Amino acid sequence: MRVDRPATPQTEVDELDGTTGAHAAEGRARQEHAGGATGGFGRAAGWTVLGTAVPGSGLLNAGRLWSGLLVLLVFLAALGAAVVLWASGRAVETALRWAVDPSVVLGAAVAVGVAGLAWCAVVVATHLAQRRHRGVRGHRLASSLLVVALVALVAAPAATGVRYAVAQHSLLVNVFGGDQTTNADLAGDDEEDPWKGVPRVNVLLVGADSSQGHIGTRPDTMMVASINTSTGDTVVFGLPRQLSDVPFPEGTEAAELWPEACEANGTGGCWLNATYLFGVQHPELFPGAKDPGLAATRQAASAVVDLPIQYTAMVNLDGFEDLIDAMGGIRLTVERRIPIGGGERLSSTGRVVGTYPVTGYVEPGADQLLDGYHAEWYARSRWQSDNNDRMNRQRCLVNAAVKQYSVLDLARAFPQLAASAEQDVSTDIPAGRLSAFVELGQKVKEAPLRTLSFNEPLISTGSPDYEQIHALVQAALVPPAPAPASPSPTPTPTTPSPTASPTDEPTDGATPSPTEQVPSGEAVAADSVCP
Repeated sequence: MRVDRPATPQTEVDELDGTTGAHAAEGRARQEHAGGATGGFGRAAGWTVLGTAVPGSGLLNAGRLWSGLLVLLVFLAALGAAVVLWASGRAVETALRWAVDPSVVLGAAVAVGVAGLAWCAVVVATHLAQRRHRGVRGHRLASSLLVVALVALVAAPAATGVRYAVAQHSLLVNVFGGDQTTNADLAGDDEEDPWKGVPRVNVLLVGADSSQGHIGTRPDTMMVASINTSTGDTVVFGLPRQLSDVPFPEGTEAAELWPEACEANGTGGCWLNATYLFGVQHPELFPGAKDPGLAATRQAASAVVDLPIQYTAMVNLDGFEDLIDAMGGIRLTVERRIPIGGGERLSSTGRVVGTYPVTGYVEPGADQLLDGYHAEWYARSRWQSDNNDRMNRQRCLVNAAVKQYSVLDLARAFPQLAASAEQDVSTDIPAGRLSAFVELGQKVKEAPLRTLSFNEPLISTGSPDYEQIHALVQAALVPPAPAPASPSPTPTPTTPSPTASPTDEPTDGATPSPTEQVPSGEAVAADSVCP
């Protein structure tokens, strides 16, 4: 005979089994989760991803009301500020202005670092609040990998931002200190037009050679860029390093001492590139200048072109290679073999004491990508070519850099560029005026770039007529009139290229460069002298 026992409450069964009610509930939860673990993991993973994209949303869903609201409100406030700034149409302008303010850049580095760490903490907290699958080992591993991936996704751009900000701050402090004693600070305080009242700004660009075999630093390449601050129209005047009898501005102490001091040094001809050594030897003539040699070179260049030069920038040619490499190279058309090396080594008195061997060549080719080493020698090689050809190559390199390097290229290579610039670039442009130059640079990139070099036969470098140079400069600053529209293209008769003189004739079977033409005395488009 079967006797039915009365049903025993589950709590009594649990007690008989030696477990508490809480433990039993946990056991039942695990059993229930075993059947729906996949759904629990997917839900937690989805809210973790959403909580990463919209910080605070995952915490709110998990019931963390106050912490979720705080995080979400901070995120929405930052996003709203960014949207308002972008809608104002001044986002790029404001970003550029902030990017050249050392205090703002340093603050940005700290802010980005703190924000990145806080965001990573929110990702981890969101996942912990959402996790419902502790008993499933495979899901624990997958969730850990997901969190690591999301943290890396947040941390990587934050770390990059901090790296860029630190590099920018170091660059601003170490390079753009501003030599206030010799620098004419022209930019005004008008945010709408920082160059108000300044029709043109003139900058001396110097490529310096500090390699072995030279006494100290000598300017090897010198150009004066005269920029129309309204239109960005720029004329680059090439100044041959061997311009003789270079004057200093009348009334300066340097003008009184220069000829005798130059002749006493035995440099011969009082060349333009000797003014740097003159400044180094007589720093008392340029009181307060961080670099007396560069200050002397600026004064002399100003007298040569009869223009006030407000700013200077000098790059060591040994570091030029690093700059080009940081940008991933530069594309140039090389029309003949350019020797690497070669030349004569001179003593302090100008006597030839030896020669440098030719160690290789920059090979000819159309639109080829040159690395920094070959681009440097393309610009500076003087063996088997005259000075006209060399200056034309330098103009082609400057034109290629202006046209080829975009803002994205500069941003990508910025850390390398900043590190190289700190070692190899010096300038008296103060950090407080960089925002004005950034805006001006945008105009320059969009406007025509014209060049005029004062080399032979236009100007006799051994006996230059400086009044003629002054007249040529003033004429070149007048923008060319727009060409009249013609109903149909008119065939241009072919004109034979001038025959190179025996002393300028290229060797190794090279043909004369089409850039070796008699200068017209007019500023021409920079790319017109390039093959």
